[in-house]
Amino acid sequence: MPDLILGLDVGSTSSRALVIDLSGRVHGRSLTRLDSTHPAPGRVEQDPEEVWKRVEGTIHEALSASGRPITDVASVGLAAQRSSIVIWDRATGDALGPMILWSDLRGTRRAEELQAAGYLVPAIAAAAKLEAAIDQVDHGRERAAKGEIAWGTLDSFIAYRLSGGDLHITDYSNAWSTCYLDLTTMRDWNSKFLEFQDLSVEMFPRLCDTYGTLGVTSRSVLGAEIPIGAVIADQQSGMFAHGALEAGRWKATYGTSAALMVSTGSVPKLTLGLMPMLLAAKADQTLFAVEGMVNSAGALLDWLVRGIGLYATIDELTQAAQSVESSGGVAIRPALQGLGAPHNAPEHRAAIVGLTGATTNKEIARAAFESLAFRIREVTNAALLIDGIEVPETLPVDGGLAVNHSFLQIQADLLARPIACHRELESTALGACIAAALGSGLASQNDLAPLTATDAAFEPTIDSDEAEARFDDWQRALGHTELG
Repeated sequence: MPDLILGLDVGSTSSRALVIDLSGRVHGRSLTRLDSTHPAPGRVEQDPEEVWKRVEGTIHEALSASGRPITDVASVGLAAQRSSIVIWDRATGDALGPMILWSDLRGTRRAEELQAAGYLVPAIAAAAKLEAAIDQVDHGRERAAKGEIAWGTLDSFIAYRLSGGDLHITDYSNAWSTCYLDLTTMRDWNSKFLEFQDLSVEMFPRLCDTYGTLGVTSRSVLGAEIPIGAVIADQQSGMFAHGALEAGRWKATYGTSAALMVSTGSVPKLTLGLMPMLLAAKADQTLFAVEGMVNSAGALLDWLVRGIGLYATIDELTQAAQSVESSGGVAIRPALQGLGAPHNAPEHRAAIVGLTGATTNKEIARAAFESLAFRIREVTNAALLIDGIEVPETLPVDGGLAVNHSFLQIQADLLARPIACHRELESTALGACIAAALGSGLASQNDLAPLTATDAAFEPTIDSDEAEARFDDWQRALGHTELG
């Protein structure tokens, strides 16, 4: 009897596949890097065909590592980075141009125009960039009206390919991030907004539950028809991994970007500087959360290494940061793709300030790690203002950067809170597995404890007054204003 679950996490910089069973045992895993191009300042693109090729590769590598055939997989869960735009030919399935990533800022001006018209669309949302993407396709709007082309966020494109073209879907958690979801019904596309942008609903994916019986994989793609049990946005998938669906539960994920998400249960909440999110929806039940996004997290460290060659590797960067007790007055604003929550200022650029003749690469390295910890503190401070929600003292974390225990200690110190790291750092893929298990009826909420456990814990080593003083110094150096 099939007993394995395959979880996919297709992010901005990497694609992961994870094969597990319900005890939490990992049978196989695979990771591959995804490459982006930057055709102009603020623009970020990927080749959808190459992304799909690498996703396929991770699936087969993870299954090979497990030593088990595809027929032993009982369900597939798919999590993907949100609000990127892929347009493809409905008949052939071929992509019609590059994927425009969520972090691409070409929609900044259009977002301002839409906001002036009464549509609350941030610059990173698909709704700020889809018009431009369609207009780059020859006769794009005409073909869309005829049903000849399709668009979707990355989850939609991957589901289309996994199913051999049978499924053109997206779930409500991904749909919310596009800003096209009708907020009055939570179950339809916003027809008035589509009319305002002169976009045909014919090109939009069908809205589906976050988890359930969503479809099957194609034999021509994976060699078997395996139930697709979940399609979910990446940060929301991490909430499943932490078992953080109840109101007041929270987690932070550190990857290319970083995000703090807090569940608000069945009620959407507004708080200064953070974005309300749809966490998951199934049948008549809808769960909500708020999220604060730090646009540049691991991306800042990657830029310091690969971009300007401060050190040869992230390990060397980490060792340098550990070798000094402070940044020596150096402060960094990690805003390579604009400044995210709670400021939400896409026009802000990254900055390094406080340099003196005594500054070395070591102080800059230390300042980089501290800047990420301070940015999460800014978001956390905003989250603590959510009306009617009380979060735990300890912050659970995950993500690729969470493997760096030196950074997690800096985070605990400067946040002045304990940090608990998830046992499975690839928690987005794990969350996809958990959602797929629930969607396919393989497990209930009561069966999830072995899958949601934390492991390493980090206690603050400085007192809260010192942490607050360092935070205040960093904010003043960069001209940040404490919100709330």
